Amino acid sequence: MSMRIDSIEQVQDLTRGAVLLGTGGGGDPYIGELLLKQELREGRAVDVIDATDLPDDAFVVCVAGIGAPTVLVEHLQANDVCRSLLQTLEKHLGRSVDAIIPAEVGGLNSVIPLALGAQMGLPVINADGMGRAFPHIDMVTYSVYGSRACPMVLANELGDTVIIDSASSDRKVEDIARVVTGALGAMTYGCLYPMSGADVKAKAIHGSINYSMSIGATIRKARQSSGDPVSALLDMLHNPGIGRHASLLFDGKIVDVKRETRDGWHFAVVEMIALHDSNDHFTIELQNEYLRAQHNGKTVCIVPDLLAALDRETAEPLTGERLKYGQRLKIIGVSADPVMRRPECLEVFGPGAFGFQEAFTPLETLV
Repeated sequence: MSMRIDSIEQVQDLTRGAVLLGTGGGGDPYIGELLLKQELREGRAVDVIDATDLPDDAFVVCVAGIGAPTVLVEHLQANDVCRSLLQTLEKHLGRSVDAIIPAEVGGLNSVIPLALGAQMGLPVINADGMGRAFPHIDMVTYSVYGSRACPMVLANELGDTVIIDSASSDRKVEDIARVVTGALGAMTYGCLYPMSGADVKAKAIHGSINYSMSIGATIRKARQSSGDPVSALLDMLHNPGIGRHASLLFDGKIVDVKRETRDGWHFAVVEMIALHDSNDHFTIELQNEYLRAQHNGKTVCIVPDLLAALDRETAEPLTGERLKYGQRLKIIGVSADPVMRRPECLEVFGPGAFGFQEAFTPLETLV
């Protein structure tokens, strides 16, 4: 469904949903929210269109932040860095961009394309390449189904710019971009995955911006009606008729967070106990994003299915870098888009891609 984003309430709904779909990562969308709000205050709006509205020969690119979310909160994005990226890629390829598509719908990387779309007067496609967030450039359906990340332009907030013209694989692009990002301050922005309109129609996860806004609107309306926002959210997310499942996995408090920022990644293990039973344990492992949850040693949700950490009173979704000792949370699991569970996708971003020695099991089977 095509729509125009032109109100602060829409932006707030979108970013709250983006935090949940970011499953702990994707970068805190607060910075992107500020940039998009500024565009609206200056009288610009952004048009979100369905991929079916694109001509097959349209030229579409992704714009995304790359780096550790823990660094992002200290490296504010320059207002024109993404515009400069886009113009550099257009000059390099000798072609004007017709539309922007998010690489991922979670976190900062769902909002940055919208702010750029408003700034440049370009539509943004109501789709992405994950239906969530992942830590690697190659972990998108665009790559799984044959599109290439290169040519790619990378830059930091100071304007230092690098072009990766070609590479032997998208995983190699990830390796190169991660080294470059480390040299440029551990946080860069990239313009990548140049695709045609036909590519986008065939390879994207569709409807993800609408999905994100619906999540945020559900939480907002439940709060306004003094209802239980966590229950309202689970009711909205659980829709087995379209292959969507959602479950409350744990209700407790954080007793320890072991975290490390290493090689451009945010690694952490979050330990929780139940509010009234200290022998009832729950753990979440993350590499930028929440990857696996275990309840008393038994896996209850594993990548690519989604985990979300919610404030137990307000259902505010929290990113991984904001988790800390003493927080009282409800942890929910949400099934990934059915496309993400296909065998060819699990080979790229299933449990084995993150070093887990267990096969993917759907959320609805585990709980």
